Amino acid sequence: MSYSVEDTIKILEGKFQNIKFNFKEFEFGGYIPIFFISPKDSKSLEKYWVEISNTIAIDYQARLQDEFRAWNIYLFFITNFPIKKELKYKIENDTFSSRKIVVENNVDENLMINEHIINIITVSNNQNEVRDKKFTPNKILNTSLKDKILKKERVTKTAGEAYQELLEELKTSENEI
Repeated sequence: MSYSVEDTIKILEGKFQNIKFNFKEFEFGGYIPIFFISPKDSKSLEKYWVEISNTIAIDYQARLQDEFRAWNIYLFFITNFPIKKELKYKIENDTFSSRKIVVENNVDENLMINEHIINIITVSNNQNEVRDKKFTPNKILNTSLKDKILKKERVTKTAGEAYQELLEELKTSENEI
């Protein structure tokens, strides 16, 4: 028996009444199921995130026929309140069933997808501004490493000397180390 995503959302809303759920499927090399989960407060998030993840895994993910979908499920936990670092770390580093991301500001769903799935980061409204910036080498590094050959060995004598020279130069400049 296969549950539809609508059935899964109804199950979630029935179990977790103080949490809002939304679903979107995004095409990116295949279809990626994305659940947007918005708890009312941090206690609800802390208390229910594991159970929500398990419910999605059992009632939705386990019933998927498409392996790409099954292996690429995202859960975005969206809050309008600060989250303890420990809780955010615990949620985002849980590897069971899906990728979990905690977003502390209620951001547009498409922006979350761009940043966390496609890895597009909006740096500026003017895209040409970013492209026009030219690379300029760091004067200290450039001077210290000029004409030195650093081989792919653990630490060559030249690499060690260059490192020491850089440290000394950085100590005498305004840079912090």
